[in-house]
Amino acid sequence: MDIGHRSRLSLCQLMDAVLSRDECIVILRKYGISTDDIDGYHTGYPLLRALTDAISAATPPQVWELAQELARTRQSIRHTVSPRSLFDERWEDFTLCAKLDGIWLAVDDYGHEIAPFVPLEPTIEGSHPVEDDLSRELRLSQLPDSDEILRLIDDSAKAFLGGDNNGCLNNARVALETTGKSIGREISPPGSTISSKWGEALAGLREAGFISLDQEKGLAGVYRFVSPGSHVPVGFTESEFARLGRTLALSCAYFLVKEWNGMRSTGLSFPR
Repeated sequence: MDIGHRSRLSLCQLMDAVLSRDECIVILRKYGISTDDIDGYHTGYPLLRALTDAISAATPPQVWELAQELARTRQSIRHTVSPRSLFDERWEDFTLCAKLDGIWLAVDDYGHEIAPFVPLEPTIEGSHPVEDDLSRELRLSQLPDSDEILRLIDDSAKAFLGGDNNGCLNNARVALETTGKSIGREISPPGSTISSKWGEALAGLREAGFISLDQEKGLAGVYRFVSPGSHVPVGFTESEFARLGRTLALSCAYFLVKEWNGMRSTGLSFPR
């Protein structure tokens, strides 16, 4: 499993808050993560910055095993922290960030959390969190609205972490919509106007040959799925539905931006 960039930073904040420098060195070395900036001649290097450098550079399996050990031993770690609310707050932030990556603590038959992290749904081995992939493609896209889309993605995550499930979904939906319309403006003939209505904007992408009819239907369906007033299906909590809807919306935005970057790399022009 790959833990996303946001979750890695939250993991660094957790370790900095609840573990000593020596404890950080031991647990990082245990999983083969570099401690060059933490021990030896670098003991004056701020611990949080050193952890950020080390964990950002670590491989997905290394970070996954590190997170699993912290999950297994969290009760004993919490016992050493005073006040314990310091651990609780940082642990909650980390687990919520991980939840956005599709990772959560396993539960027993009674719904009680047990030690290890597990995927919330089936995953493809070696795949990256969709937010990380989308952010990377947006930075490569040269779309005029890329910074705004990145802000909306970040605001969606912040809303989720703050318990605002509606805000999480709304920002993710607007990120998808902004992505499609931004591409639409780029591929339309000079002087043409992109409709403010999502359905018409999608139709414009199809008519330009950018997406197929089936893809148009799929994108329209996801947009409706995450739109205001969407019914939370039986068996889902509002938080689970918000995370699922956000993942679907960002995945569709990723599809559009990836397609756009692919078209640019081949030198294709629109309309065609």
